[in-house]
Amino acid sequence: MRKLAVDFEEIAMAMEEQEGYNRSYLDTHTGEVEVIPYELSSLESFDEEEIAKLPKWERDLVPIVQEIQDESDRYQPIPRVPSYKVYNLMVEFTETVTNRRLREKLAVALDGRGAFGRFKRVLGDYPEERERWFDTKLAALSEIIREWLNDLDIEPVQKSFKT
Repeated sequence: MRKLAVDFEEIAMAMEEQEGYNRSYLDTHTGEVEVIPYELSSLESFDEEEIAKLPKWERDLVPIVQEIQDESDRYQPIPRVPSYKVYNLMVEFTETVTNRRLREKLAVALDGRGAFGRFKRVLGDYPEERERWFDTKLAALSEIIREWLNDLDIEPVQKSFKT
Protein backbone atom coordinates (compact mmCIF):
# COMPACT_ATOMS: atom_id res chain seq x y z
CA MET A 1 0.00 0.00 0.00
CA ARG A 2 1.39 3.40 -0.91
CA LYS A 3 0.99 6.58 1.10
CA LEU A 4 -0.72 9.59 -0.43
CA ALA A 5 -1.51 12.97 1.15
CA VAL A 6 -5.22 13.71 0.67
CA ASP A 7 -7.67 16.29 1.97
CA PHE A 8 -10.51 14.40 3.68
CA GLU A 9 -12.72 17.51 3.81
CA GLU A 10 -12.40 18.07 0.07
CA ILE A 11 -13.11 14.42 -0.71
CA ALA A 12 -16.10 14.45 1.66
CA MET A 13 -17.54 17.50 -0.14
CA ALA A 14 -17.10 15.72 -3.48
CA MET A 15 -18.88 12.66 -2.10
CA GLU A 16 -21.92 14.80 -1.32
CA GLU A 17 -22.06 16.37 -4.80
CA GLN A 18 -25.43 15.87 -6.47
CA GLU A 19 -25.65 13.65 -9.56
CA GLY A 20 -25.69 15.58 -12.84
CA TYR A 21 -23.51 18.49 -11.78
CA ASN A 22 -19.75 18.20 -11.47
CA ARG A 23 -17.83 14.94 -11.34
CA SER A 24 -14.86 14.74 -8.99
CA TYR A 25 -11.79 12.54 -9.33
CA LEU A 26 -8.86 11.80 -7.09
CA ASP A 27 -5.49 12.20 -8.78
CA THR A 28 -3.75 9.13 -7.38
CA HIS A 29 -0.34 10.62 -8.18
CA THR A 30 -0.73 13.95 -6.38
CA GLY A 31 -3.67 13.43 -4.01
CA GLU A 32 -5.46 16.44 -5.50
CA VAL A 33 -9.19 16.41 -6.19
CA GLU A 34 -10.00 17.38 -9.77
CA VAL A 35 -13.51 18.71 -10.32
CA ILE A 36 -14.73 18.27 -13.87
CA PRO A 37 -17.88 20.12 -14.98
CA TYR A 38 -20.55 17.78 -16.32
CA GLU A 39 -20.56 19.46 -19.74
CA LEU A 40 -16.81 19.00 -20.12
CA SER A 41 -16.79 15.39 -18.99
CA SER A 42 -19.49 14.54 -21.52
CA LEU A 43 -17.54 15.84 -24.52
CA GLU A 44 -17.07 13.07 -27.04
CA SER A 45 -14.47 14.77 -29.18
CA PHE A 46 -11.80 17.32 -28.49
CA ASP A 47 -11.78 19.38 -31.65
CA GLU A 48 -9.20 22.16 -31.33
CA GLU A 49 -11.72 24.79 -32.44
CA GLU A 50 -14.21 23.67 -29.80
CA ILE A 51 -11.50 23.59 -27.13
CA ALA A 52 -10.43 27.12 -28.08
CA LYS A 53 -13.97 28.34 -27.32
CA LEU A 54 -13.79 27.06 -23.74
CA PRO A 55 -12.79 29.34 -20.85
CA LYS A 56 -9.13 28.96 -19.91
CA TRP A 57 -9.86 27.08 -16.68
CA GLU A 58 -11.84 24.47 -18.68
CA ARG A 59 -9.15 24.25 -21.37
CA ASP A 60 -6.68 23.45 -18.58
CA LEU A 61 -8.87 20.48 -17.62
CA VAL A 62 -9.05 18.97 -21.13
CA PRO A 63 -5.90 16.79 -20.76
CA ILE A 64 -7.31 15.40 -17.52
CA VAL A 65 -10.68 14.68 -19.14
CA GLN A 66 -8.93 12.96 -22.04
CA GLU A 67 -6.93 10.81 -19.64
CA ILE A 68 -10.11 9.92 -17.72
CA GLN A 69 -11.88 8.99 -20.94
CA ASP A 70 -8.90 6.86 -21.93
CA GLU A 71 -9.59 4.96 -18.67
CA SER A 72 -6.30 5.87 -17.03
CA ASP A 73 -5.79 4.51 -13.53
CA ARG A 74 -4.43 7.87 -12.43
CA TYR A 75 -7.81 9.57 -11.96
CA GLN A 76 -10.26 7.64 -9.81
CA PRO A 77 -13.88 8.80 -9.62
CA ILE A 78 -14.80 9.81 -6.10
CA PRO A 79 -17.86 7.79 -5.10
CA ARG A 80 -20.99 9.67 -4.15
CA VAL A 81 -22.62 9.07 -0.81
CA PRO A 82 -26.37 8.53 -1.19
CA SER A 83 -28.34 11.40 0.29
CA TYR A 84 -30.27 9.01 2.55
CA LYS A 85 -27.00 8.19 4.36
CA VAL A 86 -26.35 11.86 5.08
CA TYR A 87 -30.01 12.28 6.09
CA ASN A 88 -29.64 9.37 8.53
CA LEU A 89 -26.53 11.05 9.96
CA MET A 90 -28.57 14.23 10.46
CA VAL A 91 -31.23 12.26 12.33
CA GLU A 92 -28.61 10.56 14.52
CA PHE A 93 -26.93 13.90 15.20
CA THR A 94 -30.26 15.51 16.15
CA GLU A 95 -30.76 12.80 18.77
CA THR A 96 -27.45 13.81 20.41
CA VAL A 97 -28.34 17.51 20.76
CA THR A 98 -28.73 18.35 24.45
CA ASN A 99 -30.46 21.71 23.91
CA ARG A 100 -34.13 20.64 23.88
CA ARG A 101 -35.31 23.66 21.87
CA LEU A 102 -32.67 23.12 19.17
CA ARG A 103 -33.34 19.37 19.07
CA GLU A 104 -37.05 20.09 18.46
CA LYS A 105 -36.25 22.65 15.73
CA LEU A 106 -33.95 20.16 14.00
CA ALA A 107 -36.56 17.40 14.20
CA VAL A 108 -39.10 19.70 12.53
CA ALA A 109 -36.50 20.75 9.92
CA LEU A 110 -35.89 17.11 8.98
CA ASP A 111 -39.54 16.49 8.08
CA GLY A 112 -40.27 16.48 4.34
CA ARG A 113 -38.74 17.94 1.20
CA GLY A 114 -36.03 20.54 1.69
CA ALA A 115 -34.82 18.96 4.92
CA PHE A 116 -31.13 19.47 4.11
CA GLY A 117 -31.51 23.22 3.62
CA ARG A 118 -33.75 23.68 6.67
CA PHE A 119 -31.34 21.65 8.81
CA LYS A 120 -28.43 23.89 7.75
CA ARG A 121 -30.45 27.08 8.36
CA VAL A 122 -31.46 25.98 11.87
CA LEU A 123 -27.86 25.11 12.74
CA GLY A 124 -26.76 28.49 11.38
CA ASP A 125 -28.14 30.10 14.54
CA TYR A 126 -26.10 27.73 16.75
CA PRO A 127 -22.43 28.02 15.70
CA GLU A 128 -21.09 25.53 18.26
CA GLU A 129 -23.63 22.87 17.29
CA ARG A 130 -23.09 23.67 13.61
CA GLU A 131 -19.38 23.00 14.05
CA ARG A 132 -20.14 19.81 15.97
CA TRP A 133 -22.39 18.71 13.06
CA PHE A 134 -19.59 19.27 10.55
CA ASP A 135 -17.16 17.33 12.73
CA THR A 136 -19.66 14.48 13.16
CA LYS A 137 -20.40 14.29 9.44
CA LEU A 138 -16.72 14.42 8.49
CA ALA A 139 -15.87 11.68 10.98
CA ALA A 140 -18.56 9.43 9.48
CA LEU A 141 -17.54 10.18 5.89
CA SER A 142 -13.89 9.66 6.80
CA GLU A 143 -14.60 5.99 7.43
CA ILE A 144 -16.08 5.69 3.94
CA ILE A 145 -13.10 7.59 2.50
CA ARG A 146 -10.61 5.30 4.24
CA GLU A 147 -12.38 2.17 2.95
CA TRP A 148 -12.45 3.56 -0.60
CA LEU A 149 -8.77 4.54 -0.49
CA ASN A 150 -7.91 1.13 0.95
CA ASP A 151 -9.65 -0.46 -2.05
CA LEU A 152 -7.38 1.67 -4.25
CA ASP A 153 -4.36 0.38 -2.29
CA ILE A 154 -3.73 3.87 -0.89
CA GLU A 155 -2.85 4.64 2.72
CA PRO A 156 -4.07 8.19 3.31
CA VAL A 157 -1.92 10.81 4.94
CA GLN A 158 -4.39 13.52 5.84
CA LYS A 159 -3.70 17.03 4.61
CA SER A 160 -6.37 18.38 6.94
CA PHE A 161 -8.75 16.83 9.39
CA LYS A 162 -10.12 18.07 12.67
CA THR A 163 -9.68 15.63 15.51
